[in-house]
Amino acid sequence: MKIASELYSLTEIVEESPHWHFNIPIYQRLYVWGEDQVLTLLNDLVNAYERGEDLFFLGGTLLVEQFGVSGRHFDLIDGQQRFTTLWMLCQAWQEALKPFLTVTEDTRTQTRLKFAIRPEVNHFLETLTFGSRGQPIAVDEATKRMRTALDLMKSVFERRPLPKDVRSKEAHLTGLTDFVFGKVQFVITTVPRETDLNKLFEVINNRGVQLQHHEILKARMLDALTESERGPYAVLWEACADMDSFIERNLVGLSGLSASEVTGFYERGEFSNLEFIRLALSKKMHSQSNLHALNLESILKDLGQPATSDADSEMEDGDPTWVRSIFGFPLFLQHTLRIWLLENKQGDLPRLLDRELLTLFDEHFFQDSLKRAEDVRSFIELLWRLRVIFDIHFIKWIDQGEEEVHLISNISVSTSSGKRYVSRSRETDSHRGFSLLQSMLYHSQEITTQYWVTPLLLYMYRNPGEKTETQVTKAKRYFDYLRHLDNHLLGSAANESLVIRTRSFMEKPWQRRNLVHKTELISAKGVKFAHYWFYKLEFVLWFQRTRETEGWKKFRLTAKSSVEHISPQTPTERDSNQVDQALDCIGNLALVSRSLNSEYGNLPYNEKRQRFLNKNKTRIDSLKMDLIYENKHWGDKQAFAHQKEMIECLENYCGNTPTT
Repeated sequence: MKIASELYSLTEIVEESPHWHFNIPIYQRLYVWGEDQVLTLLNDLVNAYERGEDLFFLGGTLLVEQFGVSGRHFDLIDGQQRFTTLWMLCQAWQEALKPFLTVTEDTRTQTRLKFAIRPEVNHFLETLTFGSRGQPIAVDEATKRMRTALDLMKSVFERRPLPKDVRSKEAHLTGLTDFVFGKVQFVITTVPRETDLNKLFEVINNRGVQLQHHEILKARMLDALTESERGPYAVLWEACADMDSFIERNLVGLSGLSASEVTGFYERGEFSNLEFIRLALSKKMHSQSNLHALNLESILKDLGQPATSDADSEMEDGDPTWVRSIFGFPLFLQHTLRIWLLENKQGDLPRLLDRELLTLFDEHFFQDSLKRAEDVRSFIELLWRLRVIFDIHFIKWIDQGEEEVHLISNISVSTSSGKRYVSRSRETDSHRGFSLLQSMLYHSQEITTQYWVTPLLLYMYRNPGEKTETQVTKAKRYFDYLRHLDNHLLGSAANESLVIRTRSFMEKPWQRRNLVHKTELISAKGVKFAHYWFYKLEFVLWFQRTRETEGWKKFRLTAKSSVEHISPQTPTERDSNQVDQALDCIGNLALVSRSLNSEYGNLPYNEKRQRFLNKNKTRIDSLKMDLIYENKHWGDKQAFAHQKEMIECLENYCGNTPTT
């Protein structure tokens, strides 16, 4: 089988002659990337551009060349999700990227990317590229994920501030598209048309597993330890690595310890006692002769193999797939490293970035070869303790059947068939305010960094409380601190980067800064308002319970990306509810999903109001909009009154937040 691989940029693909066409075969899935995957790629691209990097490597794509009437035609058989995302990015940002969208052959112009036997998807792509010719873009289930991704791409600069040396969003976008067009590169691997695809997929499945950076890091860590230590420390590491399950379940599945043994650790308050757990692991592993992956070779050999255990792994009542972490293990490792560096009186990381995980550890952890083993032990022990805290006190995505919601899953010990085991709840949330504030921070901050997590995690680690303290009381203490941290970290003048500011709060957790909510909210920024202030107002309104309706009690924060003018910027002539002076003030604005922003558009106030009231009878999507649409009429007077109410609301909240 002759396979050729080359590195390409978008510029080089566009310049190929004859022109290149790309097709997604019918056996491939439709576009399935979610918001987290799209946002991660967007943030990585923008961060790389803003740092002035010379190259951004996007990954690999596998092609099979087919015969076409004209030009060269390729079926995308691997990497199509990433490639489709890149094409849509060119569609959303345009500018220098526009030539990649289409191919012109014999005066006929068509989209460079097509989906085989997917007319609804191809129509969607063509409408985006060539216009709708007066017809609305069809809202089809097959293109739902695509539409969401495009909305995120178009609103990327609404979620993050411009660099200080950039004067306008337009100038920033021009430079960014030049960067993507010329410096984003990926490996294109082509195979002959006569290739047996079944055998090719078998090769991909058998040999295409790549080591993740955290697996390489694990091998380097364990290599510093003695042979007798590696097994127990490997189990601790691996139990922490699976972020989409609870750590006690991971420990049972990996160690051979029974559910009742692990439950005993928790009941006796020994779950964070590493000495006790290491001793138990060593005895169990010695008796089973069951050491886990110890080096790169063994990790690679074990990749893709299911974990096996004869232990009783009943930790709850069945399937653990109802829980999902708010971020992955590489980011958790970086938060842990920041805390480890502070605890060891060393400098901080310059930034948090998943794809630089190995570089960050090389430059900030693996420097002292004489203390390597000691450092590795202390780091993995800290990693374990922080992960235990993270599972108890931080929000997770909890699947409740019809939707995923942010909850802090309550932990308890239950008895079933005479056995005691650790139980996690998925329905109730006794820490409602604490989880809602974390949800506000999660949605309002950059999804790939979540800098607020580090100082909060460190505060919990350093302030565990007495053994007799209840989980409710402990959560109340941590909630009070997070309210203070949010106000003074994110609600103060931002003259330094978040990595510098969070390090400062790690060193002095209760420091106070000059809050800027009043000066921010009294300005007229329109769509340039930081989304943080809208999210924060939603939380504060819920916290202060200005309304006691059932809809307010059930309120949850969801992802939103578009600033909506209540009275539109270009109102219709028949709209009698218009504003003039208050158009861009916070009183006339709300944060909504881009789909809702498109739906409302330039509709008159009364029509928007009625649609909102009809859709929000049982649970309210926006408390701020609920207050606005209590007004039967809308104008400058009502908008300025609402602005005043929001400022007073924040003043009252910040003035009554604990400060020590």
